[in-house]
Amino acid sequence: MNVNISDPGRFQPLPRSQPSPPASSGPRTDGTDLRRSAMLAAATPRRSRSVASGHPTTGGTPVVPRTRQGSRSSELKSSLDPQIKSEIEGNVVEVKPDAFVHAFLYPSSPLAERDIVRERDLRLATACFDALKEGKSTDKELMSMLEDPDCPQYWEDAFTLLDFNVEKEENLYTPFQKLFTFINAFYRVSLAEEQEPFDVDAAWRAPVDPNPRKAGNTRSSSKLLRRDFFNTHNARLKFSPRFVGETADLGPDLVLLLHHNKDSSTKPASFHWKDVKVSMEVKIDFSSEGAKITQMARYARAMLMEQFDRKFVLTVSLSATQCRLFHWDSVGCHATEIINIHETPILFIQCIARLAIMTPAELGYDEHFSNAGRVLSHHQLTTTLTVHQSKIRKYTERTPSPEETESLPSDTPAPMLLELDTKRFLFESRGMLFHRHTRVWKGKVVLDAKEWKTGQTHVVKQNWAEDTRPCEGYFYQLTDGIPTIPSLVRMEECDRTWAYHTRIANEDVIGYLKATEKKSERQPGKDASVQQAADPFIEPSLGRGANNRDRSRTPLYEGPGESIERVLLRFVFEEEYRPLSEALSSIEVLNATVQWIQGLIALDGLGIVHRDISYSNLMLPTTDQGYDSFRWSSGELGDSKMAKIIDLGLAHLTEVQGDELAPSSLCAPSIVPGTSIGLQKSGLDGVAEIRQDGSSTPDAPTPRAHHHITGTLPFIALSLIRKLQGLPNTRFIEHALHHDVESVFWVLVYFCHDRAKTVATKLMTATLRALNNPNIDQVASVKAEIISDTDILSNISGPFEELRDFLQDYADHHQTCKRKKKTIDATKVLEMAIEHRDKLIKRWRENPASVPVYEPPCLRPTTPVDSAKRKISAPEDSSDVGEGEEESSEEEAGTPRKKTKHGISVTSQMEF
Repeated sequence: MNVNISDPGRFQPLPRSQPSPPASSGPRTDGTDLRRSAMLAAATPRRSRSVASGHPTTGGTPVVPRTRQGSRSSELKSSLDPQIKSEIEGNVVEVKPDAFVHAFLYPSSPLAERDIVRERDLRLATACFDALKEGKSTDKELMSMLEDPDCPQYWEDAFTLLDFNVEKEENLYTPFQKLFTFINAFYRVSLAEEQEPFDVDAAWRAPVDPNPRKAGNTRSSSKLLRRDFFNTHNARLKFSPRFVGETADLGPDLVLLLHHNKDSSTKPASFHWKDVKVSMEVKIDFSSEGAKITQMARYARAMLMEQFDRKFVLTVSLSATQCRLFHWDSVGCHATEIINIHETPILFIQCIARLAIMTPAELGYDEHFSNAGRVLSHHQLTTTLTVHQSKIRKYTERTPSPEETESLPSDTPAPMLLELDTKRFLFESRGMLFHRHTRVWKGKVVLDAKEWKTGQTHVVKQNWAEDTRPCEGYFYQLTDGIPTIPSLVRMEECDRTWAYHTRIANEDVIGYLKATEKKSERQPGKDASVQQAADPFIEPSLGRGANNRDRSRTPLYEGPGESIERVLLRFVFEEEYRPLSEALSSIEVLNATVQWIQGLIALDGLGIVHRDISYSNLMLPTTDQGYDSFRWSSGELGDSKMAKIIDLGLAHLTEVQGDELAPSSLCAPSIVPGTSIGLQKSGLDGVAEIRQDGSSTPDAPTPRAHHHITGTLPFIALSLIRKLQGLPNTRFIEHALHHDVESVFWVLVYFCHDRAKTVATKLMTATLRALNNPNIDQVASVKAEIISDTDILSNISGPFEELRDFLQDYADHHQTCKRKKKTIDATKVLEMAIEHRDKLIKRWRENPASVPVYEPPCLRPTTPVDSAKRKISAPEDSSDVGEGEEESSEEEAGTPRKKTKHGISVTSQMEF
C-alpha cells in the first residue's frame, strides 16, 4: 500500500448519518427519595429499569469515551478554561443564602447542636457588626485593627472602602483582607472569652507523625496552627511537581491559608495549593460572572487535586458590593444567590467568620487519613489510612433494602491501618471537577502502631462512584474465583454526596448559573443534559490540558428530575501488579493476552461485561524485580504468574429476566431494544459534540440515550465507535464480550506502536497519532484501515514486533466474521493467542537471541555486578524513562552495548 504520510487526508472520516432522537423511559417507581438541590427535582425522573430489583441498568449509565492521557499536563488558563466551561455548564445550581448556610456551612453533628452553633455565630456576627459600626472595641488587638485606615468600617449603611466609587479591582484586595482578618480575630477573642476555644484552635493542632520511630517524633502536639486571610493576588500558588508540566498561571486574589506562623502579620514566603482552605476571587463587579464562575471552578479543582484527603471545597466570589459562596463536590456545585454585603452585613459577616472557624471535617477533610487537613506543604510526614469493613451491597443507593442494612457479622475484621505511599501514586485522576476522582496508592499494613511494625503491601483505591450503579465491590465478590481478577481484601462505604444535598429543599432552589455567557442567567427550564464543547485537540508533545482517564461524566441532573449522587468507596486489594509499559518480552505479553481473554470469558460466564478494557486496565503479573523475572518472561511460564484485569467500576450486569445473571454469547452481543446513542464524546480533556463532518461545534445541543458507550477512545471496539457515529444498523448494538476482546487487540496495537518510538516508521507514527485523536470520526477511520489492511499491521517494528503475526491473524478473523455477518468468536481468538505464544516460546528455546527481552526503566541495572549478571541492557531511547526516574547510562553500568536493528541490546546467549 502506497501512502503519503504528509497528506493531511491520510485518515479521512467516513460519512455518517443523523442519529435518531433519544427515547424517553417511564417514571421511577422504587420510592427512592429524589429530593435534591435541583430546580428540576420535582419533575418526572427517567431512569431505565430492566431488572427485577427495580434498580437502574448499568447500560443506562451516562458515560462517554475517553482518550489516552498525554505525556504532559498543563494547568495553563488557555488549556483549562474551555474544558471547565463545558464541565460546569448545567452543574452550578443557585440556592437561597440561608439554605446554603444551613446545608454547607453547618454540616456536622445532630440538628439540635447545629442550631445552637448557628445561633451563637449569628449572635457574634451581630456583635462584630456593632463593633464595625461604632468603630470601638474593648479588646486592644481588635481596637488596633479598627484604627487601621485600610480596615473597612460600617458607616451610613455601607462598608467604607467597599462601594461603587472603587475604580480599580486592586483597590479592593487590602480592604477585604483587613476586614476578614478583623472578623476572624473578633470571633477568636469572643469564643476565647466564652471558653469555647475548641471550635477555633483545638481541632487544628500541628500534625504529628504517626510513626513513632521518626526522629524527634512525639505522640501529641500542643502547638496550634493558624488560619488567616492573605492577599495573594500577585502570587502564583505552587502545585506539587507531579501535576504540572508547565508553570501554572493560577493564583486567587485572597485565600484562607493554614500556616504555622505565630500571627497573621507574618506572611508566608510562598503559597501552596495544599495549604489553602478557602480561595476567593475579587472583581470590580459581577457584570462578567460567567468568567468568575469559571475561575472559581479552577480554584476548586486545584484544591481537590492537591488535597487528596478532601471530599469537597468552598470558594467565595467578591465584588465591592456583592458576594457569592460556592460548594464544590464530585457531583456538582451549589452557589448562593448574590448576597449584597452592604444590605445584609450580618449574614455576610457570619459566612466569612464561619469559614475561618470550621473544623477540618466541616471543611471537607476525611478523618480516615492521619492529620487530615493539617499537613502543610513542607511537611514530610507518614500518612496512614484507616479502612473499615462495610457490608458489600449490590447497590449503594441511599435507601438500602432491609437485607442490606443488616449489621455486620460478629467476626468482622478490625479496622485496617495502612501506611500509604503518598509520594508515588499508582494512579491519580487528572480530570475536571465532576467525576470519580480515582486515586490509587500502595499501602503497608501497620501490624503494631507503637513499635511501627508493618506487614504485607496492598493496593488501596478510592473513588466517588455513582450510587445507582452496581457496586464495584459486588463485582469483585462475584469474581472471587477468577484468577485474572484482583482479590479484594476489604471495601468501605465512606461518605455520600446526598448527605449534604438533601438538606436543600426544592423551594430553596433558584436556578442554574451559566459559565458560557458573560452575564449570569437563571434558567428554570434548562435541560442539564445539554453540554458545551471542550477545547480543540492539542498535541501531547506540546503539552495539554488536564486528562481524566477515569472520567465518568455525570451532569448534576441527567435530564428532567434525574438525581445523580455519588458514594465514596474505598478498596483494599491483595497486591500490586505491573503496568503493560513494563513488559519484558513479546512472550510475556502474549501469555498475558491469553490470560486476559480467559478472564473476559470467565466474566462473561458470570453475566459480567467489563466495558472499560484499556491500556491502563490490563496488568502484567508480578515479578521479583530480579533475575528470575527475565527467565520467566522468556519462556518459563509458571501458573502462579497471572496477568490481571483491573477496574470493574464501569462493568455491566447482563440484563435478563428475574434476578439471575446470564452470559452473553461467546460469539454474539446482547441485543436489546434501545435508542440511538447520544453523540457526546470525551476529547482529550473534555466533552465535544460531533457534527456530520466530524468537527466540534461548541454550541450544539447533545442528545442522550440509555445505552451509552464506555471506554477509552483508542481501545473501543470499532462497531461501538460506529454506534457513537450514529451510523445505520448500529442503534441496537450493546457492549458485549466480543467488544472487550476486540479492545484487547486495540490495546496491543497501541502498545506496539507506542513502544517503538525510536524505530517507528512514518506510517506507525501517523497511526499512533490518529489513534490518539479526540475526533471520533478520525479514530474510526484509522481503525477501519488497520483492521482491513494488513499492510499497516505488517509495518509494525520495534521491540515487540513479534506480536505482529497474532495481530494480523486477529484482523483476518475479524474480516472473515464481518463478511459472514458474525461477531468475533472469543474462544477462537483465545486459541489463536495460545498458538502464537507457544510458537514464540518454541522459537526462543531453539534460539534465545531471536526473541529480545526488553528491560524497562524500573528494572535497569544500577551496578556493574547486576548488569554483568543479567547480560541484558536497555534500549537507547531515553523516552522510555518513567516519570520521576533517571536513565542509567552504559558507562555507569559498565557493560558495553550491543545494538540491534530495534535499538535493543541482547547477548547471543542469555544465562538462565
